[in-house]
Amino acid sequence: MDDTLDRELTAALRARGQRVTLPRLLVHRHVRRAPAHVTPEQLHAELPSLSPATIYGTLDLLDDLGFVRRVSTPRGGTVYDSRVDDHHHVICRSCGRIEDVEAPLETTAVERAAGAAGFRVDHRQLAVYGLCADCR
Repeated sequence: MDDTLDRELTAALRARGQRVTLPRLLVHRHVRRAPAHVTPEQLHAELPSLSPATIYGTLDLLDDLGFVRRVSTPRGGTVYDSRVDDHHHVICRSCGRIEDVEAPLETTAVERAAGAAGFRVDHRQLAVYGLCADCR
């Protein structure tokens, strides 16, 4: 699995004229293997040899390349999702727990309005906020 992940990232970085570095490969592997959404702090705990700045910068790059998705939490934090297909999230506004939600959503009208405002839509994501079972 690591070989495939490494090849995909290596090709994307080289296509953009960027360097392939071990820290970039390590962060990518850890995010893609994670069973759930991960925070930069969790990655730093798993990869203590990397500086927080390297981890944040790499996550931003991976998001820009489309290898991860950034998801904002109600408390202003950020988690990273290795699922990059169009899907949605339910987020607990008390504890911050985030779960993927599989549900069809018609976005044509929103995408048309975004286009009229001069935007090109890269991906679609709906975040639904509420209280999880534990916090209720």
